[in-house]
Amino acid sequence: MSENRLLPLDADTIQTAYDSVLWAPRLPTGEDLGTLKRQLQGHVQLLIPEVQDLAAGMRGEMRRLAVHVLVRALQLLTEYVGGSPACDAFDLATMARALLTLYQHPGPLGEPTGADEIGEEVRRRLCCACWEPIADDESYERRTLGSDSSGGIHGDVHPELHVGRPPLLAPVPPQGLHPSQGFGRR
Repeated sequence: MSENRLLPLDADTIQTAYDSVLWAPRLPTGEDLGTLKRQLQGHVQLLIPEVQDLAAGMRGEMRRLAVHVLVRALQLLTEYVGGSPACDAFDLATMARALLTLYQHPGPLGEPTGADEIGEEVRRRLCCACWEPIADDESYERRTLGSDSSGGIHGDVHPELHVGRPPLLAPVPPQGLHPSQGFGRR
């Protein structure tokens, strides 16, 4: 873990802040909500380098999960700093909880490896439509993508059509049936 912390990590304070959003029957409004969002933003900013340091020693799925959470945390902070109304207190609280959980329960840690690769992966921008990397000098658009489970997922996409790029998912017939048999026929 990083020894060069600007502020000490206080897990109880972080948990109190995110619980005040995640379990509250009603969120505060006005300046109180702004203060809470700034507090949660600070907690997320404090946790990102700590979790990134730990991720180098994580193994397997915990490592992949940590990288995923770090990528989304940095995207969320970009949205928040940009003043996006889509970045709400619930998003910040959820991210603070995910980062604190990874920090407190990283799983078995091994010798740190691939810290540079983790840093590169965390800062890499991927197109949400084709999962191809978006180069630093390449243009992109920020879009709200449809989601059945939420009001929308925010992501970056190439501005041009995805012609010539392979589809993300290929249709697969149900197991045991040939496509000519159709669905539900036996």
